[in-house]
Amino acid sequence: MKGRAGEWRARLLLAAVSCFLSLVFAEIAARVLLRPTPSGPIEGTPISELSPTLGWITRPNGSQRIRREDFEVSVSINSRGLRGPELPYEPLAGRRRLAIMGDSFAHGYYADDPQTVRGRLATALDKCGVDALNAGQPGYSTDQEWLYFNEEIHKYHPSEVVLFFYYNDLQFNIDGMGTANRAKPYFIENEGTLQLVPPEPITPAPAKGLDPDKLEARREAALARAATRRQAPRFHKSALWAFAANRLQRGRPDWARSLSEYGLTPATSSHPPTEFIPFGPQGSREQASVDQMWKRTEAIFARFRDDVRKTGAGFTVFYVPARFEANDEAWSFIQRRYEPDRNWTREAVVPRLASLLAKLDIPLVDASGGFQAAEKSKNPAYLAIDGHWNARGNEIAFESLLPLMRRAFACGV
Repeated sequence: MKGRAGEWRARLLLAAVSCFLSLVFAEIAARVLLRPTPSGPIEGTPISELSPTLGWITRPNGSQRIRREDFEVSVSINSRGLRGPELPYEPLAGRRRLAIMGDSFAHGYYADDPQTVRGRLATALDKCGVDALNAGQPGYSTDQEWLYFNEEIHKYHPSEVVLFFYYNDLQFNIDGMGTANRAKPYFIENEGTLQLVPPEPITPAPAKGLDPDKLEARREAALARAATRRQAPRFHKSALWAFAANRLQRGRPDWARSLSEYGLTPATSSHPPTEFIPFGPQGSREQASVDQMWKRTEAIFARFRDDVRKTGAGFTVFYVPARFEANDEAWSFIQRRYEPDRNWTREAVVPRLASLLAKLDIPLVDASGGFQAAEKSKNPAYLAIDGHWNARGNEIAFESLLPLMRRAFACGV
């Protein structure tokens, strides 16, 4: 018996030592493999720059290779600051113009140009003498898009304007700070009129005599040097533990939040970002904020519509569903991640938008059903990590808009 007991103790000790060594090696591997990759110089030139009137804008002649976790694409900006082929302001004889406006979904920096909605519509409508213009600007909200139309896009004399609308436009239409915490213009309502508040300058102007391109290069080099010093993220001094906690937060945020109470995962706030509030306002203050978002958005739409139609162009709105509006798993994540006791309503935005646009006599194209069907299929419409459309998503938007644009331009069936 003593011999057998000793044998079991030896086995348990061996197992414990093996587990310990395995964890040590796993920790070492995590610290090496999970260390952030040093950022080398960006390939190409900047494709965005500050704007004193719009906050930021795509930079003329910029060209860059963009790399993300689930896509890689080259983006080139023409000499007039738009993505796509160079077009003069005045259409050639017998040619008409279609302007695609909106944020990053309209700009399509996550896809090669021929795959974007603009690229697909340009090909489909070319035989009817229609040039499709990519007037999308990453991160823009409806107020910036309206200003951009009056500042630049109207010069192209579009016959039709299609405006992409994304749910977070509601929040940013009342905010002086846009995506990535960049200052932007916004409007306030004053005695029934909209009063423009220009963007606050957030960086000092370059010193006289310094080349902005050289300043940008210095900044990129400084960021690259800083990146080489970064260590693998750690929680309780363990990179392996931090990795496991991060995966749990991404997969089951409700479990991670419960474990954080015992110090087993990093503490995270359960309060949703303000832009999510329209899907589940809680209390009178949040409801008042949502009502203000919609009121301001309606006023902007009305003025935007009027300015477009004064030029003789048609004006259509295309609703861009967020991935969580189309993908059941992504919607479940939102509900688990942010205050599950909220009365979350997935269909909160589209019906109210449809009612608002009907009141303003603005056509709405809503392809939500197509995106939802794709997300249930083996050929989804969204990039799983980035959240923008993949090739199929762009195709769904194109297929939804093409019949309307064929009628608008009398371009067959």
